[in-house]
Amino acid sequence: MAIALLLLVVVPYAVAATAYFEARRRHEPPPIWARRVGAAAVLCHLAGLVLLGRETGQSPFRTESQALSFLAFALAGVYAVLEATSRIAAHGGGFWALAALLAGLAVPGLATEACAVAVTAPDRLMTYHVGFALLGTAALLAGGLLGIGYLGAYRRMKRNMLAASTEEGPSLVGLARLSRDASLASLVLLGPSLVLGLKITLRDDVLGRWVVVELALSAIQFGLALAAFFVWWRSPRRGALASRLNVIATLIAVIGFALVHPLLGKVGG
Repeated sequence: MAIALLLLVVVPYAVAATAYFEARRRHEPPPIWARRVGAAAVLCHLAGLVLLGRETGQSPFRTESQALSFLAFALAGVYAVLEATSRIAAHGGGFWALAALLAGLAVPGLATEACAVAVTAPDRLMTYHVGFALLGTAALLAGGLLGIGYLGAYRRMKRNMLAASTEEGPSLVGLARLSRDASLASLVLLGPSLVLGLKITLRDDVLGRWVVVELALSAIQFGLALAAFFVWWRSPRRGALASRLNVIATLIAVIGFALVHPLLGKVGG
């Protein structure tokens, strides 16, 4: 049941993305049904991850495929919260499409792991550490996508191609608010991940190469998210600088997730 939910959740994400993109093309707000489909997909994804954890007795991101699926859920969940709190939905298509892509990339691995049985006892500290790291990575991805959108809108505005107020998408003020909230979410999630990572290192007395790299990347991501949030908060007119910080943090997070997490994910569970 759990694997089936994780495999099928790609469809509603793709449906929501298509509806959002079509609404954006027509310069219309996304339809209510599309917003509900996206929210329902997030809840179904969460249910699949919870069931997977119960069936395996492990965290729902123990393997690389599970971690990728969890990242898709986290990104979609972060966007759903941002949309609900800001009431700005014009850029939802990109988020739902990326969630569908990530969830789809996890399908082959999840399909082969359907009959896998857990053989190691879960490490709670490592579980929380990796979980917060994946959630923080999702928040950074959201900030990066919003940062790219902000930079594009800012560039068009400077070229007098975008008026101060149009129906084509949210204003720079709206994008700045979303980006600021995404940066704050990154801080809230990456902070515990970094602290737990240090605790695990001290507990196990391990200071291997990949452990150092992972901690260093986490610290850099946290620092960039902190700097971006500070700029958004104190100098919102310097949104281009904050957006660039968000984009850089996202690139580092993607590198860490793609290269470092697979190596550490085999240790904890």
